[in-house]
Amino acid sequence: MPDSTTITADEFCRFAISVFQCAGLPAEQAQQAVAPLVWASLRGVDTHGIRNFKPYYVDGLIAGRIASTAACEIEYETPLSARANGADGLGLSAAGWGMRLAIDKAETSGIGLISMRNSNHLGAAGYFSQLAVEQDMIGLCLSGHLYGEGNATGMPPVFGLQPMFGTNPLSVAIPCGDEPTYVLDMSTSVVPVNRVEMMQEQGQSIPLGWCLDAAGRPTSDPGQAAIFLPLGGTRELGAHKGFGLAMLVEVLTALLSNGWAPATDSTPADAPGVYHQERIAHFFGAIRIDLFRAAGEFRQAMDAMIGSLHRAQPAPGHERIFVPGEIEHDTQRIRSRQGIPLSHKEVQDLRWLSKRYDLPLTFSHS
Repeated sequence: MPDSTTITADEFCRFAISVFQCAGLPAEQAQQAVAPLVWASLRGVDTHGIRNFKPYYVDGLIAGRIASTAACEIEYETPLSARANGADGLGLSAAGWGMRLAIDKAETSGIGLISMRNSNHLGAAGYFSQLAVEQDMIGLCLSGHLYGEGNATGMPPVFGLQPMFGTNPLSVAIPCGDEPTYVLDMSTSVVPVNRVEMMQEQGQSIPLGWCLDAAGRPTSDPGQAAIFLPLGGTRELGAHKGFGLAMLVEVLTALLSNGWAPATDSTPADAPGVYHQERIAHFFGAIRIDLFRAAGEFRQAMDAMIGSLHRAQPAPGHERIFVPGEIEHDTQRIRSRQGIPLSHKEVQDLRWLSKRYDLPLTFSHS
């Protein structure tokens, strides 16, 4: 299959919605789940887009690791906040539900804050934070997982080698005027797991400083990556900041949502509590800008700040300054016209799903 294989956003949406429904997902959830995948792929965030459709989500539904008929529930609520249960459902749709609930509360009360337990991988956090921008709000999205007794892969604490965290991403989206929306979307590790997986699929090595192997040795082999270093890499380069951010994400997601279980009845009374988090937890926030100033004036101020940064002198070898979200915005404009490029594995995955569910699928070639 040539590298120039592409698919249009509309074609993937049509196909993916049908696949999700064939895998047992209700129609409304299927539509909500496809949107963040297309958004990520159009913006060039290929680690979190179409690439994950089959292995992360459809396969999970087929195998029963993700509950196909789950419905999110509110367990505790105030006018400003809610503690929610994702019911072990698809994180893509649960996150959309949670973010829209935060926005609804912010529309009424100025601020909306939702902490959700018992969910699954939500994809690109930036998709959900930017939903608030359309309502003249600042959007927040965080997703956290802590393995209380360690895990084979993941992010360790500073000075440690035992993987304890997922890569605990966070995103903030801020509305602008004429400039593209500011979208900060980052893992609290040096690199997310998805990128290492993707580079392995493409037969590429990874830079030293991203990961260690299971024995704690630096590795450039993505197949040996087990320990994903905190953002900064080493204590001298600021890894304590990435570690601290990962803990912050965990507090807002799992602790506020009651997404962890204390020691069981069988635990000896004098033993320390065991932290156990079975599923991924999320946090969503929406802040109405007019709590502070007129939204239009704020957007102008964002444009002025970004314009000032654009005028800064670029470093040698670079033509211009980019702020978070701009490269992705430019990529989205191109891919909306030319289609989303697909890797060989992505084409194979989509063809497999097409055959399994007897669904038509159309690619483009250039």
